[in-house]
Amino acid sequence: MPVIVVKLGPEPLWPDLAEKLKRGELYHLGEGAPPVQVGALEGGMVSGKPSVAIRIDLPDGKVVLAETSWVLLHGAFLILQAKFGEPV
Repeated sequence: MPVIVVKLGPEPLWPDLAEKLKRGELYHLGEGAPPVQVGALEGGMVSGKPSVAIRIDLPDGKVVLAETSWVLLHGAFLILQAKFGEPV
């Protein structure tokens, strides 16, 4: 499973993306984009623990499917909560 890296700023979070945007190698999905879908896979880890799949549909019809563990995704949420507080 891929690891999760949480970036908390300052901007820009990924300076390498400016060049990718210029070369047409970046999709920036914002307002009006298809929803990002998140699914739980019970027993999806080799250990039998749950994993999480994140699906992103791109404008060219391709689909990005990223998987990580529920433990790592939850940890990322806890880092964001520690920085910004409870979402309202």
